[in-house]
Amino acid sequence: MNLINLYTEKHKNELELYDQGYRYIAGVDEVGRGPLAGPVTVGAVILDPDTPIYGLRDSKKLSHKQISKLAAEIKEKALCYAIVSASPQTIDKIGISTAIHKSMRKAVRKLDTTPDYILIDHEYLRFRGIESAAITKGDDNSNSIAAASIIAKDARDSQMIKLGEKYPEYGFAAHVGYGTKKHREAIAKHGAIIGIHRYSFKPIRKD
Repeated sequence: MNLINLYTEKHKNELELYDQGYRYIAGVDEVGRGPLAGPVTVGAVILDPDTPIYGLRDSKKLSHKQISKLAAEIKEKALCYAIVSASPQTIDKIGISTAIHKSMRKAVRKLDTTPDYILIDHEYLRFRGIESAAITKGDDNSNSIAAASIIAKDARDSQMIKLGEKYPEYGFAAHVGYGTKKHREAIAKHGAIIGIHRYSFKPIRKD
């Protein structure tokens, strides 16, 4: 399937909503739910229906170079976008699910244009005065959600790479905070870093 056909296939949800009279459809997604370190980051994007961006897909299936290129294109061509992060301290205080939901609502509020419909990856979340829907495997089935995933991952990965330069012994640039064997070994050897690691997550948490 070529990129044009793939874009059209992944745009069915948006096209149905356009046909129903909706104009500003926001895709919302998060990255960084499971890592032991770093923030959880949410992206929100309203694509321009007249300016397709080819190659959008689940950010987990893209290389760092592809993510950077697509993120720049999304920021240039989308009607508007927003990125919001919740810190490890916030995650420890209110829990990962609540941190994600608060960040999603904040990201939608930050959009320059108020959406009239919101598509969210996987889980349903209510927004005051705006209709919304959960899309199963949303970043594979909605270009808007895929775009949100890409800008969120680009922002979060960039932050983790910078932390990798400051704390090379933890290897953040390689695993971006996920609980790989090397990362767990680094925590065991050097300890967790306040403000960077999530103390409410195993194996950092002491049960």
